[in-house]
Amino acid sequence: MKNLLFAGLLGAAALFSTGCSDACEKAGNRLIDRQEECGVVIPDTDDGDGDGDAECTDAAADALEKLADCAEKATCEKVKDNSYLLGCGS
Repeated sequence: MKNLLFAGLLGAAALFSTGCSDACEKAGNRLIDRQEECGVVIPDTDDGDGDGDAECTDAAADALEKLADCAEKATCEKVKDNSYLLGCGS
């Protein structure tokens, strides 16, 4: 379940960091940058068809900001095993 959640969040980060609102793009990039700093391999989800653009709502930007904040505060060990997500909502 945790891996499924992480995959969904990773997909959301990739989706929102590909051409939508600046707030979503910045937050998505922060999250991806932290994961890469910790050695997390991020699969390339860009299929090149241009359909990756999504509407960036305030709620989506806020959610990505929270995830990025949590990842930046967490140790790399927690980022690698996704356990930082468990305490992220509190």
